[in-house]
Amino acid sequence: MKKLYNISLLTLLALSSLSLSSCLHNEVEDIFDDDAVIRLENAKDKYFDILTSQGGKWLMEYYANSSEPGYNYVLTFYKDGTVEMAGHNKWINYIKNNTLTSSAYGTMRSMWEVIGDNGLVLTFNSYNDYFHLFSTPDAVPTTGGTMTAGGGSTAGQGHEGDYEFNLMKFSGDTIYMTGKKRDLSIIMTRLPESTNDETYLNEVAAVNKSMFTSKLPWVYIVLPDGNRWIVKSAATGNMKIYPEGEDEVMTSETHNFIITHDGMAFRDPLTIGGYTVQRFVRQADGTALCVEDNQTRIVADPLVYCITHPMLTWKTTFKNAAAGGVYSELASQITTESKKLDGTTLKDGLINYVDSVNKYVLTLNFSKSARTFPARYYFTLISSTETQMKIAFDGFDGYGERYYNNCATVPTLLQTMSAATFDLTSESLLAPINVTMTETSNKNNFIVWSLQ
Repeated sequence: MKKLYNISLLTLLALSSLSLSSCLHNEVEDIFDDDAVIRLENAKDKYFDILTSQGGKWLMEYYANSSEPGYNYVLTFYKDGTVEMAGHNKWINYIKNNTLTSSAYGTMRSMWEVIGDNGLVLTFNSYNDYFHLFSTPDAVPTTGGTMTAGGGSTAGQGHEGDYEFNLMKFSGDTIYMTGKKRDLSIIMTRLPESTNDETYLNEVAAVNKSMFTSKLPWVYIVLPDGNRWIVKSAATGNMKIYPEGEDEVMTSETHNFIITHDGMAFRDPLTIGGYTVQRFVRQADGTALCVEDNQTRIVADPLVYCITHPMLTWKTTFKNAAAGGVYSELASQITTESKKLDGTTLKDGLINYVDSVNKYVLTLNFSKSARTFPARYYFTLISSTETQMKIAFDGFDGYGERYYNNCATVPTLLQTMSAATFDLTSESLLAPINVTMTETSNKNNFIVWSLQ
């Protein structure tokens, strides 16, 4: 019974928060006139009502530790003391399919309660396979590397996550909590009662898959004053950032974050270059805009630099939707000619930078059986803006010369490309996995290049 009377400052703060910002809009009269036990019971009842009202549906942005990304869970609290816990992540996929190669949706009902334990605590007090996996001490399955790289953890420690949370404050439609053991900040935000758990989490998973790409070496946080911070490893959910122009080893910091339904959020507010940022909303062009100042953005390099980046290789098949207009026709004709020449077909095309010749190269790969014959054609960048480029071809290698001299449409393709000015577009300016080069003068003529 002594535990019931041990009402800490944490409890008083939680009670005060409730009195100021309950979504039930009820005044709490003379709450401190009651004795400690009654105050605690009243606070527990208030949180019970908050959690179960308006359909009882909440989004939890959950962090197990400081190295892994955050995970989204949709929780539906019921007045009978049960809770439906739905998630969509690779660890659920491991439980269901014994693989970490992709994520999977899973939902399971278990028990919950608000208790007094040196403060108000939300506890999920019966085992839920899809949530308590983060707080069990079992060894984390290893795919190589460390937890940060999505790999493993020391046997017996597990993810080191919490399943009990100190209730700190309720404001608006958000509950602020901290993990009882690890003290990590966790928030829950009310969702409409009509929310379909699986549909919502599938949409989050789609954002998670497309917002960042591991194929780009880095992207940037661009501050309102124009200064940039380089961002690496964003696709892991635990990004490394440092000021552009500074030494990476000496100045870099790592911060884990969560992909949300509308963008992303760092686990804690982050101060960089004198600006404080935390939550970003994904824009129509794929970039991310900071909620706190409505100016800071996360972007990739301009498209023209992406397509000519010396570390990147781009590929087109020239087939189906990968080329249109004259380029689709020319590629088809080249295959007809190469078949007559030596029985090969035009398999695909590549753009990359070759250090040995100090030039950009368009490689047309001709294939026959298991062999590939790379015909390389050198080009230079004549002029460009951030979204437009013009090129000129000025040489070839051995296979390049062979097909140039014996397939009449190959020089026609190079001449057509050299004569055009290309506009560059992509579905995402933060993760430009596909870039379309479209002739400025004829929108029907285009080539789609995919980042390798």
